[in-house]
Formats: sequence, structure tokens, C-alpha cells
Amino acid sequence: MKLIIYMFFFTLGSWGLAAGLFFPAFRWEMFLGMIAPLVIGLLTLFCEKKIYDRNPADLTPFMLKAFAGKMIFYGSYFIYIFTFYTFNPMPFIISFTCYFITLHISEALFFKSIFKQV
Repeated sequence: MKLIIYMFFFTLGSWGLAAGLFFPAFRWEMFLGMIAPLVIGLLTLFCEKKIYDRNPADLTPFMLKAFAGKMIFYGSYFIYIFTFYTFNPMPFIISFTCYFITLHISEALFFKSIFKQV
């Protein structure tokens, strides 16, 4: 579970650094691009760890359901953000993409570490 704590602090720290020092005009766009992948990534990782510890065979069906749920959530999130918020979309898209990729890479490394133990 240390990975979840590291992911949380790395993500918030990198957002704070980027928004505070380099791009203060785009801090809210960057925050909105960071928060959805962070929350969904942490919840998914937490559930995956819990399921894997209980019964590793249940992990694949959960991941399929989580994938479908993420597609629906992220699609709805983008529609909501672009419909109801007026801001510069490019920092949001760049932030979302960077955090989405980074958090999924960390999830892949998590899987590598737990499957290596078997």
C-alpha cells in the first residue's frame, strides 16, 4: 500500500510544483486534468490489491469491469468538463494525458511486482 501513498504525494507534488512555479495561470486546468486519473487510479489500485490478496483468480474479471467503468467515467468527465467549464483546454488535455499515462505505468509496475512474487 506504500505505492498508493507514493502515487498520491508524487501526483499532488508534481501538480503543486508545475502549477505554483511554472504555470500559475493554468493551475485549475492542470488540477482538473490531474484529479480524475489520480482518484480513479488510486481506487483501482486499492481494489486490485484487495482482490489479489483475497483471490488472484478474481482479478481479471474485476479488471475487465474496471476498464469498462473507466471508459464510461472518463468519457463523461470530458463531456462534463468541456461543456460546463470555460477555460483553456490545452493545459487540461496535456495534464490529463501526462497523469493518465504516468499513473497507468505505475499500475503496470505494481502488477509486475505482485506477479513476480508468485
